[in-house]
Amino acid sequence: MVSLVRYIDNIIVRLASRETNLINQARVRMLVYILFCYMLFTGILIVAYFIDWKLLHLLRVGIIFMFALVLFAVVRYTKAWKPVSHFAICVVTLSVWSNILIYVQGINIATLQYIWLATALSFYMHGLKWGWFYSAINMFPVLVYTFIEYSNYSYLIHDLRLIYDPKPVRQSVYLFVLIYDFLIIIFLHHYFFKTFNLNIVNLTHTKNELNDLNEKLNETLVDVRKLSNARMDFLSTMSHELRTPLNGVIGISNALLSQNPREDQKENLAILGFSAENLLSLINDILDFNKLDSDKVELEHVPFNLAALIKNNCASLEIKTREKMLDFNLSISKDIEGKIIFSDPTRLTQVLLNLLNNAIKFTEKGFVSLNTYVVKEDMDKMTIRFIVEDTGIGIEQDKQKDIFEAFTQASSSTNRHYGGTGLGLPIVKKVLGMFNTHVELISVPNAGTKFFFDISFNYKIDNTTTHLKQKIAKDGLKHLKVLVAEDNAINILVIKKTLEQWGIKPEIAENGNIALQKLEQGDYNVILMDLYMPDMDGYEAAASIRKMTDKTKANITIIALTATVNDNVIEKVIEVGMNDYLSKPFHPEQLFEKLQKLTLERIAIKLQ
Repeated sequence: MVSLVRYIDNIIVRLASRETNLINQARVRMLVYILFCYMLFTGILIVAYFIDWKLLHLLRVGIIFMFALVLFAVVRYTKAWKPVSHFAICVVTLSVWSNILIYVQGINIATLQYIWLATALSFYMHGLKWGWFYSAINMFPVLVYTFIEYSNYSYLIHDLRLIYDPKPVRQSVYLFVLIYDFLIIIFLHHYFFKTFNLNIVNLTHTKNELNDLNEKLNETLVDVRKLSNARMDFLSTMSHELRTPLNGVIGISNALLSQNPREDQKENLAILGFSAENLLSLINDILDFNKLDSDKVELEHVPFNLAALIKNNCASLEIKTREKMLDFNLSISKDIEGKIIFSDPTRLTQVLLNLLNNAIKFTEKGFVSLNTYVVKEDMDKMTIRFIVEDTGIGIEQDKQKDIFEAFTQASSSTNRHYGGTGLGLPIVKKVLGMFNTHVELISVPNAGTKFFFDISFNYKIDNTTTHLKQKIAKDGLKHLKVLVAEDNAINILVIKKTLEQWGIKPEIAENGNIALQKLEQGDYNVILMDLYMPDMDGYEAAASIRKMTDKTKANITIIALTATVNDNVIEKVIEVGMNDYLSKPFHPEQLFEKLQKLTLERIAIKLQ
């Protein structure tokens, strides 16, 4: 007997497991249990009615037994448990109607049990709408009968009874029906609410698990942020420590190259400068990739002359192309000339220089070219295509996707022969993603490579007056009075030699306190402020200067000099009131441009 029960229960569990929803699983199990119970119930009644030879009752329970058997087979071999449950409720409803009209011709306890069973089963199996529907069609005959009986329209009932006599059964059979029906109803409520409560418990448990998981995820995110910040701090510190001596190497090299050295000295200085520049490029790539990878970079939206930016970038690469005896072709559409666009010149420069440097590096003969033209132009917006092409070694088809992954090159031989970190193209990909575009590639091995991409810019016509477009000669800055706040002896030497090339004789302050004293005692046009100095650092000094009572001195131009370049430093530089910043090591041309800009602004103010 126990084995049979387990076997039946296993069948029911398998049938229910076909449903993914826990409530539907409970409904399937409840339906199958009821079908099994009614097969047993009607089987016993068949025997009892056969013994008493209650033919009409025997016919009804026989039909219900067959229905229960067929419906169970349908549920077992198909997933149609919903139609089956509808049919089962209809059978119960027919039992209610047949009791009132034929078998009882009145309302007894068994009839009420069937109504209760049909109502509960319809709500549990099919929800509110079907529950109300089946409840109504089960209660309707009871209400009609009660209304007729209570209104003393007894002749109608008597007339019915003349046609259909009630079909009484033995007391023991009637008691069995009542008890069995009560048990079925109790089981229905018990099982549904047991499943409902179990689901509530499971949901609560799941909710608690999710809350615990969320807490753990939050803790992990905090740890990841701490790790990311620690990585950034480490890289910034290492960058600062590496940039400081590099500033000395690059600065002194540039200073010596500007002093007309002998040819043999010039070659040695060029090698020294080239090596230092390569190391600086490596440091910049690692820092940039780390910032881009941590999503800590946002595009600027500043006005600049795109044509001038492209020309300046290409001019900085002409020496490399001449050294390799390559033709360098630059083509800028006339539609781009004379227009000011609003975007991020630093990131655009980064993309162009990475692509052009790669093109030069991997090309031994032939040409490298940059071609730009307008693809689409509206009233205030234009889409520009940039094409960087070379006649270099090319890239195999199956390697063209790999080269955009970090620290990956087309082959190990490429890395051995040409060097590099494999960060240039990943940086290009990430930066162009910030511009909402992507780079496309066409390449043929041993024939060359073409990279191209489109960027949309807002623009306006360049209405800058002629006197602001003019360039200032190298000695045109000698009138500037410059105060340099710097504590590092090598950096002081580099800055002095750089400024002396343009006829500027700077004054030196070894820390922020001395810089404040010198500013109070003298007049200056600009302060070159190192950020990290003893006693008082550059941030404190800048903040103190902005609070000075003398408005002219309080508004002096301050350019930050820093070997630590990250977003936090730049934000803090702007926050304390500095006007601009220059990362060390810097090229003399970069400092010259900033001082030239200051001079042109002063000229413009005088002309107003």
